[in-house]
Amino acid sequence: MLEKVNPGKITHIEVDGDNRFKYLFLDFGVAIKDFKFMRKVLEIDGTFLKSQYKGILLVAITQDGNGQCYPIAWGIVDSENEDAWTWFLSKLKEVIGDSDKLAFISDRALSIHY
Repeated sequence: MLEKVNPGKITHIEVDGDNRFKYLFLDFGVAIKDFKFMRKVLEIDGTFLKSQYKGILLVAITQDGNGQCYPIAWGIVDSENEDAWTWFLSKLKEVIGDSDKLAFISDRALSIHY
């Protein structure tokens, strides 16, 4: 359904050896298309999901020219650890590319390494 109403959407799902959910990466096509017009500063953070399914929501946002928050990508992972952040940031790099002009802001979580 999302692919029909949002062309260019990117979704990656990873499962473990027992075919249980591990990671999800979601990015809407319009966010990637518009990223070239945004400030090259990405804010990344994670927060707990408080439901019966648990997990961690990871987000990457930037700002537009008016200083408004503009979400770029979302991820749901089993826990906020180095493997999950590495996976999320590698998927993010696949969709926005790499640039020496790109800066990151984070809460300096121990599991995020640059």
